[in-house]
Amino acid sequence: MGDDSSPTVTNNWSDHVAAADDSRTQRSVDERLQDIGPLSGGWLPLTKQAAEVVDKTTSAAELVTHLDVSQYCRADPIPHWHDSKPFEPMLRAILLKELEDASDGWLHRTLDSDPQLADALGFNPDDTPSRSTISRAQTNRFADLQSTIETATRQIQALAAERGSPIGTPYEDSASEEPIGSSKRTVNRLIRGKTRDLLDELQTVVLPAFEFDRPDDPVYDDEELLMLEACLGVTGTAANGGAETYGDFVNPDPDLDDPFYEDGPSGETLLEAIKDLSPTQIAEMVNRGAARVLTRAKPRLEFETPVMLSIDITYVAFYGEREELVRVQGAPKDKSYDWCYKFATANVVGDNVHFAAAMLPVGHADYHDPESYPGEDKSYRVGDVVRRLVDHVSDVCRVHTRRLYADREFYATDVFSVLEQRDLFYVIPAPRDDRVKRFIARMDEDVEGQKQVTVKSEHAVYGPVKHCVPNTRAETTLVGLPPDEDRDEVQVFATNLDVNDEIGLDRRLTKKQINRYRRRGGIETAYSKIKEFAPWTTSTNFSVRLFHFGFAVLLYDLWLLVDFLVQTLIDVIEFRTKPRVTAPRFRAFLRREVSALL
Repeated sequence: MGDDSSPTVTNNWSDHVAAADDSRTQRSVDERLQDIGPLSGGWLPLTKQAAEVVDKTTSAAELVTHLDVSQYCRADPIPHWHDSKPFEPMLRAILLKELEDASDGWLHRTLDSDPQLADALGFNPDDTPSRSTISRAQTNRFADLQSTIETATRQIQALAAERGSPIGTPYEDSASEEPIGSSKRTVNRLIRGKTRDLLDELQTVVLPAFEFDRPDDPVYDDEELLMLEACLGVTGTAANGGAETYGDFVNPDPDLDDPFYEDGPSGETLLEAIKDLSPTQIAEMVNRGAARVLTRAKPRLEFETPVMLSIDITYVAFYGEREELVRVQGAPKDKSYDWCYKFATANVVGDNVHFAAAMLPVGHADYHDPESYPGEDKSYRVGDVVRRLVDHVSDVCRVHTRRLYADREFYATDVFSVLEQRDLFYVIPAPRDDRVKRFIARMDEDVEGQKQVTVKSEHAVYGPVKHCVPNTRAETTLVGLPPDEDRDEVQVFATNLDVNDEIGLDRRLTKKQINRYRRRGGIETAYSKIKEFAPWTTSTNFSVRLFHFGFAVLLYDLWLLVDFLVQTLIDVIEFRTKPRVTAPRFRAFLRREVSALL
């Protein structure tokens, strides 16, 4: 994607940033694009540099070698005399990884196998960074720059998508993966066609699931407010600035005598309508919309029967004074921020799709059943989150689940109990408490002293369980996996699968079963992708935050569906770690289709 047929910003720009005639220049378009960038705060210096370089032929590797990142050296926490990899090459490498939506392992292998690229970035080709060095650098060394890296990545990917550049398109290890006859021209045409189809489904399937609590005979109907929300999502703009963009769509040639409502609803009108909704109402509407999309998608998508379900927590950063905002929770230690909102999502995982089926706000007891738990602690319980999401997928989405994957926040007695009650198999990472550390220390080793796959059955865990005593016992099985090319440390999981480590064959089968957990990563499932479809906001109102996130979940599902339909039409159905249609490219196509519709 990024071929000669891709639309460029100079001759095929049908959204609001274009001028009314065809005489607009690249410069004028780019200036307008800055106003609707992913964070609506103008282009960062890195993006401005990229704007001078990126065209339809520019790759991510070529771009990062041209970036001057010296201005960020003062943020390096490592003293210059320290024996570590140089700062500027490391920052360029991290930017390359983020622009390609790639893994730490991919970056390590790429630099190791391409000495010319390593040299161009500033490394000694004979001393490129290891995967663990890359991982630690992003977590620790570049922690203070993480927001800058993420913002610049999103802005550059959006810019590249508009200019037809291959930046952000899937990295292919082998050209043989591209099917014969499926030219990039063909794929781009399919994307446009399927995006139009999905926009129709947004109107006929998703929007009817929402209903605002508004007075009779309002100036704007619910669909107009929801189309404004969709516009904010695909442009990544804040409510007020996005409303002006929406006004450009609906009334491109305004007359001074036009009544105000001809320009569409204002951002304040949308926000006030959202604030009148309770979090419970919003969650119910979003989940109703997700169920409708999933019902429409099931005939087109290929899931295992019964399906695998992944339940994850998404953290949305909160900056500012927390004060009495009870719905703002403490962020995990590995995040670059201290406070966040938490949302749980249930996702159907298949060989070719990772589909969000339901979401739920978590972190506050209002949305759960704290009185059914023993003890004085009445905060939310992860077991109740699992109950509600699993029951919704089963009863409302009518999807039969057999196996569940969840992140380590769900390692709890209550979760193990509810999954056993519902006869579900599970795989959940175990946090490294003292007991797990002792298990790691006692893992089996081969003759060379290397850790081997180790299984510990009947591992007891204790904690509160719904309608039970405070220190209820549950049993699970611990499985330890030794380090590999993608992990430097032993990985420990809790499971109720039938696994053992008696002989080499058993250990290999056990590792294979547990490694399926990694499929929950699926097709660009990092929830930064969902947040890419959310409007920019600084609001501390929880209903506003929840509504923006929930609607972004639905746009995310539509993106996955477009990607799958494109793969279907070019006769390639496969499990891909990267989508054929990247999120920035889908948003660019959808933005043009929204403008054409309005």
